[in-house]
Amino acid sequence: MRKCLIYNAATALIALWSAAITVKAVEIDLSDPSNKLDSIITLPIKSLKAVEANGEILFMSENGRFVLRGQLYDVWYKDSIDTPAQIEDAATRIHFKRMGANLDDYNTLTIGSGKEEVVAFVDPLCTICHKLMKDAESLGLKYTFKFVVVPALGDDSDKLSRKVFCAADRNKALHAFMSNTLETLEQKTSCDTKQYDMTLMMAHLLDVKAVPYIVAPDGRPSLGRPGNLKQWLENK
Repeated sequence: MRKCLIYNAATALIALWSAAITVKAVEIDLSDPSNKLDSIITLPIKSLKAVEANGEILFMSENGRFVLRGQLYDVWYKDSIDTPAQIEDAATRIHFKRMGANLDDYNTLTIGSGKEEVVAFVDPLCTICHKLMKDAESLGLKYTFKFVVVPALGDDSDKLSRKVFCAADRNKALHAFMSNTLETLEQKTSCDTKQYDMTLMMAHLLDVKAVPYIVAPDGRPSLGRPGNLKQWLENK
């Protein structure tokens, strides 16, 4: 497991994206000149606790100073959160399909063809990530593994991650990744890196701070390579 240094390029993108989806959540159209955000104020809240009392869900700051009442809206899934079970799921699970995210649109390599989908963020220079991908090869009949390639380890990782994205042949990119030969991978003559930037933004949104970062089919995340991948995926 390595510290994640996801690029600052994601920061500007995430600021714009967050503003857009937040505005959408409260049904304000910023394309209308008459609508604007009047102010944004940062409150001294490190975390929120969801508390159910007398049939009502309240949201309390960690030190108990602030209590919020009203509807909680999940901008990832574009839906309201109304019950403790939904809050628990939102706090402990990640559901890419509910986000409407097509992972093949990102900087992704695929192993396997099974019905259940596993998502893992990996770096070309991360040796543990390579071991995880080897683990995945033996489970490919039951699972489809989507390995999202991100530059978690600095400039050299960024260069290699871009080579994956701009590869002329994605199957050859997988082989080059696994064999540490990305430097010689054939590239497209022209490569629009917009979706590469979107890949960085997604990693930033999910707060991917280290790799490998794995999400099981039921949404459970794991920071690091499980000791037994098969058992972990089966939640045993």
